[in-house]
Amino acid sequence: MNAINENSVRPLIPPLNQSLGYLINGLARMMRTALETSLKPIGLSPTAWNVLMAIAESDGLSQTDIGRRTFLDGATVTRAIDFLEAKGCIERHRADKDRRVQFVVMTDAGRKLAVETAGLANTVNDSSTGNLSSSERREFEKTILRIVTYLIEQNNNGNHNGK
Repeated sequence: MNAINENSVRPLIPPLNQSLGYLINGLARMMRTALETSLKPIGLSPTAWNVLMAIAESDGLSQTDIGRRTFLDGATVTRAIDFLEAKGCIERHRADKDRRVQFVVMTDAGRKLAVETAGLANTVNDSSTGNLSSSERREFEKTILRIVTYLIEQNNNGNHNGK
């Protein structure tokens, strides 16, 4: 077996800090941890909070639509909805035409919780981007949104490899 010369392989492997996926994943993990810390005293996980905010943004979504908006799989959405329903934040209503479809609507308690917790996420966003000017932050947000929108369009067109 031939030993691979470590120096000959290294130039072929770019540093992790040049990988967009690595950087975005790291940023997402750090921001999720900060949000988790902020939400813990309220008894919400970031996942349940994301689902709550998606419903607050568009009341009456189906569970499938909630999954699409939050980038969560069906089982995770169902667990979050079960949790929010048990807390009295949301209610499920079956569709008249297709009883398999459930629409999720906010209760007054859910609206109140969404309003109370929206500021927590803003604080995390602000502290995470504290070294950016307001124009840099807006540009960063626009760029990330463009990438996400592009990838969603690629997935919706059945092209999962980004080409």
